[in-house]
Amino acid sequence: MKKILSVFLVLLSHSVFALDLARYPTELTSGEGVSVVIAPTVDNTQALVKVTGVNHEIDGVVFLAKVNKQGDDQRLKYTYDGSKRTLIYIANNYGCCSYTLYLPDGKDGIYLGKKDEVKSDTVQAISALYDQQLQQGVQKKLAMFNRKKHLAYQKTKIQQADDNVAKQCDTEIPTKVDWNKISDSDLGSYAIAAYCAQVSSKIADQCAAKPDFKETAKEFKAIRCDFTDKLKLRLNDHVLNFKTAPKAPNQGQFIEAYLNNM
Repeated sequence: MKKILSVFLVLLSHSVFALDLARYPTELTSGEGVSVVIAPTVDNTQALVKVTGVNHEIDGVVFLAKVNKQGDDQRLKYTYDGSKRTLIYIANNYGCCSYTLYLPDGKDGIYLGKKDEVKSDTVQAISALYDQQLQQGVQKKLAMFNRKKHLAYQKTKIQQADDNVAKQCDTEIPTKVDWNKISDSDLGSYAIAAYCAQVSSKIADQCAAKPDFKETAKEFKAIRCDFTDKLKLRLNDHVLNFKTAPKAPNQGQFIEAYLNNM
């Protein structure tokens, strides 16, 4: 995955010199401090895009986005955190146009409108800034998969599930994951914690619904979760060994049935 991304970034660094930018950019504002500049190429297949006024690390960074056309609509896509994402969605409504900004990891889009005035030197300025940041490796750093960030988030979610078990069952049952076995691809594609915390969640539910189950729960010393292609749950030496599979259906029911039979 990293090798492919590196090749993409090398090609990207060479393509900047061939950019033929249109004379006039599009400047947008949310009316609440968020601004966006879009400088498309003459053939409208790519565009330089800069977002400012947001509390995010992409603020002030110029990205070379690809214009993906979907009928009359367009999506300006760029690479961030190891994956392709939509930065600006342009909908052709009743002639043209409505604009929506999507921040990485944001739940809702930010609606934008065109500014009345456009500065004459905007294209030159954004192009120069893009070249400068490209040489500094700013875009490259943001494009790389941030494993540390993803790991921290997933570990926090698993800890929250374990804390709930301690609260509901009056005993601690830590969920253990061998993170070295989790690939960047799986970590970026799946909510690992949502899968691995399923056993903790069902144990907590059992303790809350049936107080007698608290005594059973005290027999569990840990939960060991493996990310595999087969669904399996077994108790061995007081450790619940859970093998979760992303494509396996009804995992919650499977775990609940196992616990009910103990």
